[in-house]
Amino acid sequence: MTTESSATYRRSSLVPGVRVVVRAAGLTVLAGVVMTCAAAVVHGAEPAAAAALGAALVALVVSFGTLSLHVVASAMPTASLLVALVTYLTQLAIVMLVFLAITRGDLFGTTEARGWLAASMVVATLVWTAAHLVLTARERVPYFDLPTGGES
Repeated sequence: MTTESSATYRRSSLVPGVRVVVRAAGLTVLAGVVMTCAAAVVHGAEPAAAAALGAALVALVVSFGTLSLHVVASAMPTASLLVALVTYLTQLAIVMLVFLAITRGDLFGTTEARGWLAASMVVATLVWTAAHLVLTARERVPYFDLPTGGES
């Protein structure tokens, strides 16, 4: 009796990961459109532009980071955890630095516009996270192939 497994590990494909990222990004953009429309109705054009920019920023940064992670995971699965941590920290830093540059600059001068920018970024992040988790769980990609014979 041996403890070695005869299961062969499956090399990850980019197709399921890209499909999940595209769908999650689409839902995030849809949430951004809803926030933009709400901002336009409640406060006008400048807050609507801020809401659109906030959602677009989150969708772009998180989509690019997640696609990068999928590329690395398909080529070198053992480095996935390290790349995921570095990618997460980089995404967080980019979003925070752009947010600080926008709020401290003259792009959106009103308090309402800055509030809609922040709210849109928070909503987009929550929608992205929920969509990515649900879509990834539903993708059902096996981690390995079971042996073909009836091994006991």
